[in-house]
Amino acid sequence: MADAASNLLKGWETIEPTGNTREKLLDVAQELIQTRGINAFSFQHLSQAVGIRKASVHHHFATKADLIESLMARYLADFEGLTKGILASKVNGKTKLKRYCNLFLETLKSGKHEKSCLCGMLMAEVSSVEEPVQNQIRQFLRDNLDVLESILRDGSRDGSLNVTLNSQKSIKSTALVVLSTLEGGLLIARSDHGPEQFSGMVTRLVALLSAT
Repeated sequence: MADAASNLLKGWETIEPTGNTREKLLDVAQELIQTRGINAFSFQHLSQAVGIRKASVHHHFATKADLIESLMARYLADFEGLTKGILASKVNGKTKLKRYCNLFLETLKSGKHEKSCLCGMLMAEVSSVEEPVQNQIRQFLRDNLDVLESILRDGSRDGSLNVTLNSQKSIKSTALVVLSTLEGGLLIARSDHGPEQFSGMVTRLVALLSAT
């Protein structure tokens, strides 16, 4: 297990977890899930990365499920803060859509250009997580579809996006297309051509929805 941990954490000198021990453990776990997936790490990896005994990890999180649930709660709160800022900004709907898409682009651009959305990675392995985390994943989807619906309505009203408001079903479907494109696009781009490809996809996506 020690050798496996060493191999998994090789090259981690660029990762600098901050805060107290609990936050450091969450930082490292998030990095591992976003780059390798939930089933690719253990508490041994966390203890080695943070520099504490494995038993000390259990002091903060009794089980891996507890850790993932805490991590998701933090991620949901952080993402909500970012999207609220976008919705509150005094710009048109098209610009809001660009800023929302750029949240996903910035994830991919960080580090070695191999990160995906935390919830996207967990969605791919949803059968491996406990029900509370499955519920958090569903909450992420609902919250972000609501954000996108709001952005699309703003863009339709101000004329910057070509989206019809005469059908709630149409708005919901378009929001789902956008979110699915971003989540799927991250998985594709991290495997081939990275941020440059994803940026081009975002540009095309926004263009397809633009009024001009």
